[in-house]
Amino acid sequence: MSLLNAALRAVFDVALRPFAALPPILPVAIVALVSGIFALLVYRWTSNQTAIAAVKRRLFGHLLEVRLFNDDLRAVLAAQLRLLRENLTYLRLNLVPLLWMIVPFMLLIAQLQFHYGYDGLEVGERTLLVVDLAPAEPGAAGGDEAAPRPPIELEAPAGVAVETAGVWVPRLRQVVWRLRPDEPGRHELVVRADGATFTKSLFVVDPEGGARWVRRSPTRRRAAILDQLLYPAEPSLPRGGPIERIDVRYGTAAISFFGLFDVHWLIAFLILSLAFAFALRNRFGVTL
Repeated sequence: MSLLNAALRAVFDVALRPFAALPPILPVAIVALVSGIFALLVYRWTSNQTAIAAVKRRLFGHLLEVRLFNDDLRAVLAAQLRLLRENLTYLRLNLVPLLWMIVPFMLLIAQLQFHYGYDGLEVGERTLLVVDLAPAEPGAAGGDEAAPRPPIELEAPAGVAVETAGVWVPRLRQVVWRLRPDEPGRHELVVRADGATFTKSLFVVDPEGGARWVRRSPTRRRAAILDQLLYPAEPSLPRGGPIERIDVRYGTAAISFFGLFDVHWLIAFLILSLAFAFALRNRFGVTL
């Protein structure tokens, strides 16, 4: 999974780099178009198109029954039961292509989330770096409010000021620093714990209008399968190490939907990909 995530990070970084300074709806629309075409091809190759078309005809016929015989309660109830049965059949026929698409779309959405789902920090905008330590050994005083602060240190590069010493929260086993970025760009923070070194990226937006929509990672976590699937923006932390996760607080981003309204990128992506798929379905000879 780590190798796959590394490859996908490289591919998406290169593919989306030309759009980094442009309105994000443009690359989202392009990816939605490609995704809609991909979905149509999957439907054409994996679904029973003949059966889907037949079910849709029967559904339309049963709807006409309800309309034509609305004064006959028994006929209407029978037609509604047949509608329910045909709807279940339609869902079953659509399940096969959906199963083929779920993993590719999860990988795609996970990558795009870290390009368009979070705001970059502005110069001078304060944020928190939160380090979650691994659970204490059984019998240790790790959960005690009086537990001593572990030996953990933070090194920040030039351009990032560390405004507070690390605040130890024993109950949560967290160490928290407040940071203030003074220069735009991508910075690398270094956390040292138990003789090991761990890094965490920090992205600061260029106030002069440079590349704004690039990959940024609010969290770096251990190498559990689910975490690797959902948080692929940075390499995973090693299992068995002293740190479970490292977080940087970014705000949630909203993008302009062609100047009409602001919306989360995922909603725009779903709307556009569905619109493209329905608009192109006849050209690809697909029944949805």
